This record gives sequence, C-alpha cells and structure tokens, in this order.
Amino acid sequence: MAEQIAKFRFKEYKIVESQISTNPEEEASQNLNVEFEQTIGVNEEGNNMRLEMIANINDENKVLVIRVKAQGFFEFDSDLNTKEKEKFFRTNAPAILFPYVRAYITTLSSLSGVKPVILPTLNMSQR
Repeated sequence: MAEQIAKFRFKEYKIVESQISTNPEEEASQNLNVEFEQTIGVNEEGNNMRLEMIANINDENKVLVIRVKAQGFFEFDSDLNTKEKEKFFRTNAPAILFPYVRAYITTLSSLSGVKPVILPTLNMSQR
C-alpha cells in the first residue's frame, strides 16, 4: 500500500515572545487564570498559513504572570479551496501547536525557580 501525503502539513513553530514575572517575597496562589488568543495569517499564494497563539497565565493575586507568544507555520496543497483550508486550519492547527506551547510554559516556569506550571491538556478545537 502506497503512503499518501497529507494535504495539510505542520512545518515548524517558533516562540517569538516569552515573559515570566514573580514576586519572590510572596507565594503564588494555586488558582491560575489561563487565557488564549489566536490569530491567523495567510501568505499571498494562500498555501501557507500561520497561527499565532498567545497564552496569558496568572494567579489570582498576580504574584506569578506568564505570557508566551508562539507561531506555528503550516502548508496546504494548492488543490484545496480557501474555505476548506480555513475550516480545516481553524480546527486542527491549534491542537497541533498547543502541546509545544504547553511544554514551553512548563520548562520556562520550572527553570525560573517557581513551582512548575503544568497546563492540563485542552481540546483546542473547541475554542
């Protein structure tokens, strides 16, 4: 059986901004507020798409504040129409990029000397 190449491919991701701030004299609350923002970019030919995902995390007292901006780059075959690409992209791209952002946040927080922030797995296609 011949392998079939997917019409949608994840090319790479980049962390383009990250910030963590904490007050060492206070202990962060265990209750974290986690918010995500997403924006989509398309190149001129329409075959490459970029997802920008921003994660904002803070505890209720703002003792711990984390912000991470990541970009995921994806490629489509040219035989798909724009509407099909966008629908498939909106559903699948966040689910593909989120594990990288999640792992980065855990590493960033643990290397910063605070209790590691381990986000739960999320169904990003429902956002």
